[in-house]
Amino acid sequence: MVLWGFRWFKLFLNPYANDEFEHISESDRRIYILGRLEDAEFSEWSWVVIVAGVGFFTDAYSIFAINMVLPMLGILYYGGTIPHTYETALSVVTLGGSIIGQVAFGLCADIWGRRKMYGLELIITIGATLGVVMSSNGINGSMSIIAWLLVWRFVLGIGIGADYPLSAVICSEFAPTRLRGRMLTAVFMCQPLGQLAATLVTWIAAARQRNGIIGIMPENCHGECIKTLDSVWRWIIGVGVIPAVIALWFRLTIIESPRYTADVGRDSRKAASELNQYLLLQAQAQTAAASTTSLQINSGGVNNATTQRTRNGSFGAASGAASIAQSGAASDDGASQRDISPVPHSNFVPKPQENGFNTSTRPLRPASGAFSDDGNLEHAMTHPGVVASNDAEQNEIPPIPTWKEFKQFFWHDGNLRTLIATSLCWFCLDLPFYGLGMNSPRIINTIWNGKNPQILPIYDLIEHDIWQSLVVVSLGAIVGSLITLTTIDWLGRRNIQINGFFWLFILFIVIGGSFNHLYEIGGSPAIIVLYILCQIFFNFGPNTTTYILPAELFPTRYRGLCHGISAAFGKLGSVVAQLFLAYINYGHNVDYQIIQKWLPYSLLVFSIFMLLGLWMTWKWIPGQERGPDGEIKTLEEWAGGRETPNKFAQTRLAKVVEVTWKFIAHIAEESYLGLDKLVGGDERERREQAKRDEEEMQAVGGGILGNEIVGEPAPFVNERTSHT
Repeated sequence: MVLWGFRWFKLFLNPYANDEFEHISESDRRIYILGRLEDAEFSEWSWVVIVAGVGFFTDAYSIFAINMVLPMLGILYYGGTIPHTYETALSVVTLGGSIIGQVAFGLCADIWGRRKMYGLELIITIGATLGVVMSSNGINGSMSIIAWLLVWRFVLGIGIGADYPLSAVICSEFAPTRLRGRMLTAVFMCQPLGQLAATLVTWIAAARQRNGIIGIMPENCHGECIKTLDSVWRWIIGVGVIPAVIALWFRLTIIESPRYTADVGRDSRKAASELNQYLLLQAQAQTAAASTTSLQINSGGVNNATTQRTRNGSFGAASGAASIAQSGAASDDGASQRDISPVPHSNFVPKPQENGFNTSTRPLRPASGAFSDDGNLEHAMTHPGVVASNDAEQNEIPPIPTWKEFKQFFWHDGNLRTLIATSLCWFCLDLPFYGLGMNSPRIINTIWNGKNPQILPIYDLIEHDIWQSLVVVSLGAIVGSLITLTTIDWLGRRNIQINGFFWLFILFIVIGGSFNHLYEIGGSPAIIVLYILCQIFFNFGPNTTTYILPAELFPTRYRGLCHGISAAFGKLGSVVAQLFLAYINYGHNVDYQIIQKWLPYSLLVFSIFMLLGLWMTWKWIPGQERGPDGEIKTLEEWAGGRETPNKFAQTRLAKVVEVTWKFIAHIAEESYLGLDKLVGGDERERREQAKRDEEEMQAVGGGILGNEIVGEPAPFVNERTSHT
């Protein structure tokens, strides 16, 4: 198998090498793009998971490795324990940087493209990690190590945050529909794996140099002990660079998302050409599949077309094959090809059977994927007499992303509710997840030892922290992720999220209500089991689904920004939790200094947010994840948004907000275009040209997907658009 990076090198220099899509109609290109993505083989889609997952693995490693390092920093630089304020600041600046990275890179990915941003975040992560590794106090205290750590951890947070929307969106847009949920789950599963790796690397680094620290108490660490411990923590942090460097080349050389190129870049020819060269099937073309499609053509156009959509999710690929062949594609010797061939020089053909699923004629899907407040589908079914009209509608050219269209989609069409739901659910989740996770060494030690804390030598202390983290955190997190991986399509994203929030609500109440009693009677095993169950339902629940849902529910033109905003709200919740737990004071000597006192109260507080997340998921997260035929919805079906209009948009208050927003948006847009012009950009001209092209397409095409623009007859006509 040829690796992506090396396969793409020639294509990167000339994306139109051996291009044969110039004379193929717009609708046929789109049919080819979607069908080709749907029929990707394991060797093709698996690399998306690996490249995206390695970056996410690095992010989780970098975030949670600091938990293993903080006790060492306390011994090295602060005489035993790092000051509480410094510990809190290190967590907050990393999470704060993540907020900036998530929103900024999500927005940039929608404006300039996924590929231009992908890889840049890894460069930031690599540089910041190396900066953390090289931080020191200088000679005789000439510098402050905590100052350098804060600066580099903030930059690291930007790189970590940027990876959330980029990896999720790219994985979602490249994934076949039948595998999209499992692929996104597999990418997110790299978070507990990264956390596990941070624990194991700590174990290896400490064991490798244990001769310098074994048997030495923290207060007696001098000379060789200091040198050894200093080396250990730098190795722990620095190892996180290795997977990032490996993944960097493949991220920098990946093609632009075909959906983005076609929908936002308005260049379906480039998208189809890149995809045709990039996803190289190794199997021989199965010409027999073409026989499943028949096409009768006369001088007047298309009289009848019969299409079959394969069980694995091809978007009218067979009809697209016939259309592309009819569009006048050229063969190797320049002769016109009139046989049924999906695309010249491509191995792609619709497969009659793949992965155990048989090809069968499927009922037409709804004309759009819109959903109402209760998650039920409200669009009527496509008229049965209109052949392949659903394929035509799914391949319509989306509107140009402008402020006016942005306002229409989110405000008047009511899709702002979906964005609010994904954001607040992530906020509710990250309050306890990062609030407890970033403080896990101290919390786990309290849970594990109960009323009898042990005073151990340095090496034994590190070993005990590692073992406790493996059992209490990593075991539960990985088990939860594996359950989600196997049930994501069976149970559905929304149901898994509701189930996770519900059981976390119950578990937090049980632990919070019984903690003091179990702590007093030495019931640590019971608390440990309950805490492991929490980790299971974090990952077999909202921790995974809050990452997946924003990558699916929004259209391509806004997907990066919406995922970035949702993730940023999650990190905002983690910042609030860090500050809340750092300076909490419930009175009666119950403050942050006594974990066994504030932990049960905090869990009871967090249970309220689990209930809020459950209600928000049930109320505003779409519930209809499959069409009437039982198939998982495509991204194009989800892009339809909500059917129910936003009634609030008609009120006087809403109109005032709308006018204010319009003014702010106009200022922001003019500022952006002005800055773009100063740096020599042509964004204004590009937008004006895109508007002219769309107006021309609407005028000439009459709503028939713009087929007449390229001088080719439409392969099929939707009755609803043919009379407009």
